[in-house]
Parts: sequence; structure tokens; C-alpha cells
Amino acid sequence: MNASRDAALSTFPGAVPIPEFLDGVARELAPRGFTEDRTFAVVSTCRDELTVPLMRAVTDRLDLAFYLGALGGVPSLGRTGWNAALSHVPVDGGRGHLVVLGMTHIGFGPDGTPGQSLRRHQDLPTPTCGALMSILHSEGVAEALPDALDDNEKDRLRHLMKKVSPERSGTPVGITRRAAQAVTAEMWAELDALEAWRTMDVAAYCGVQVHVHDHPDLIAVTDAQFVGADGVRTELRAAG
Repeated sequence: MNASRDAALSTFPGAVPIPEFLDGVARELAPRGFTEDRTFAVVSTCRDELTVPLMRAVTDRLDLAFYLGALGGVPSLGRTGWNAALSHVPVDGGRGHLVVLGMTHIGFGPDGTPGQSLRRHQDLPTPTCGALMSILHSEGVAEALPDALDDNEKDRLRHLMKKVSPERSGTPVGITRRAAQAVTAEMWAELDALEAWRTMDVAAYCGVQVHVHDHPDLIAVTDAQFVGADGVRTELRAAG
């Protein structure tokens, strides 16, 4: 019995292991011309080291991937960085094929408590996502920082979550779901503004990377969309 896994799957019942998620993405996109040698991946995850397994799995399949992320998983590279990423997409038959993965994350402790992870060689669980839990616990409270520090990434994450939902989050799971919405909204805001669809087919999968104690990470897809040469977004089925 694994209380952490049970709690994770109860909270995100459609979540699947990373390899199964990527298998589902490959199966869904293959009929649209997304092949491993002609597809470019951009990945937005939190800076937390616990998110590395997703990036590693993507690069194992697609050789190289462009990293977009910042605290909470929101893309942070701005227009200059987005233009750089899009300029790297290989062209096949006059169009490129871009897969976008945008994942915030949450941990479930050994006893199933959401919003924490027991990390290696530590005695007690720590917050996961640390930035999201910090925002959650400071909702409605003024924060002071030493003069030598700033908190620009946390402030931007808070701002983007307020744009998608002005309500207070209330719980670790609640703020994680808000963050997933913010990642999705910001991802498409940039892709639409740059009109990426004019030169490439774009498939974007957004959601939550779930860290389970003594178990491989899971992926819960909360939004999956495709846009092709007509510029019209259509829903993809949740991979896995």
C-alpha cells in the first residue's frame, strides 16, 4: 500500500506515468505528421529538481528540447526567447511540428498529504511546489524582502494566477489547479501573439506533474489543444 500514490490518484484520477503520457502523445500526434525526427519540443516546468524526470524523458525521445520554465512552471522567456525557440523548429514539407508541454507540479508526502515531498537524505517533507505553497500561505498578507533580493518570478506567477482566477486558492490542490490554468493561458497567449501556426503545426499539453513518494512521477493533463494551418484551435483528447 502506498498512501502517497493513493492520494495522488484520488486527486488526479486520470494521471499516468510519464512514459505512458508520452506514448499517448506520440500515438495521438503521429497521424498529424508529428514524427520523432521531425518534431521539436519545448518544455515548461518549475525550476525544482523534482521536475527533471519529465525533461529527461522528453529529451530521451526527441534528442533535444528547449526549456521555457520558471517557478510554478509558467513560461518565463518572453518574446525574445519564444522567437528563438520557434526559430529552432525543423521544417518538413514546408511546415514545422512543435510539441509544447507546460506543467506545474505538486507533491504528495509519504502519508498522502498534498503539497509536500520527502526529498532524498532529508528527514522531513518540504513544500512542493515551494513557490505555490509560499503564495498560498501568504494570500492576503503583505510580504517584506531584504533590499538585496527580489521575488520577480513569484510575483509574476501570482499575477498570472490572478488573471485566470481572482479567488483565493484555499488548498495546495486548489492553487496547483490555478497554476495549471495560468500555465495554459500564458502558453497560448504567447503562441497566438506570435502566430506560430502560420509556419508550424502546434500541439500543446498542459497540466500537473505529480510527485509520488517511492513511485515514479505521474502526469495529469488538464488541457490539450492543436492548431494547424487554419489557425483554429481544436481540443485533443487527454493523452494516456
